[in-house]
Amino acid sequence: MKNLRTAVIEQLKQPGAPIPELVTVLGEAAKEAREKNIPPEQVIVTFKKLWNDLAESLRSQHADQYERLRQRLVTLCIRAYYAE
Repeated sequence: MKNLRTAVIEQLKQPGAPIPELVTVLGEAAKEAREKNIPPEQVIVTFKKLWNDLAESLRSQHADQYERLRQRLVTLCIRAYYAE
């Protein structure tokens, strides 16, 4: 979870597009969750909570940009969860 937190912090500094580090960490987290039979909904809720907690102070500056990015990352997480 520490790796995910660190990657989200780095992502929030660069809100333009998903950074490779976060994509990698989300993929690893999704794979681990799948292996442990953790439902994908729980993975998404955990990611969104972490994202929202960390982005709260920045949200007013780039609200639309952060929301679009968060949605893209959630999609990446879902795809990683169901990847073979």
